[in-house]
Amino acid sequence: MKEEIKNYFTTDRSHALGVALVIKHSNRLSLKKQVNIHPQSEYMTGIIHEELRELAGLSRDELYELLQKPISKPLPESIAQAPEVVIAEAISTVPESPVEDIPAEKKVRRKK
Repeated sequence: MKEEIKNYFTTDRSHALGVALVIKHSNRLSLKKQVNIHPQSEYMTGIIHEELRELAGLSRDELYELLQKPISKPLPESIAQAPEVVIAEAISTVPESPVEDIPAEKKVRRKK
């Protein structure tokens, strides 16, 4: 449970995942009901973070340090490639012949 909550603070911090963790691990039924009823807001996210902090046994300073660090997400495979490879692929997909002219639309005249 503690590692799951610490992982939440370092990788995601989304409201939806925080709600799911509170519902899964908290013993406070009124809080579970509250996070289900109220929409996402800065206030509710703060309440969720505080409850998760208590469940994980983190001090306020430890939570502050976790929240100050940037969220670590793995790079998608397409971005992880070297920029030269991506540019070379983009250049190879450019057509050699110019784009054909598109004929202009005919104006429609109304009969009087």
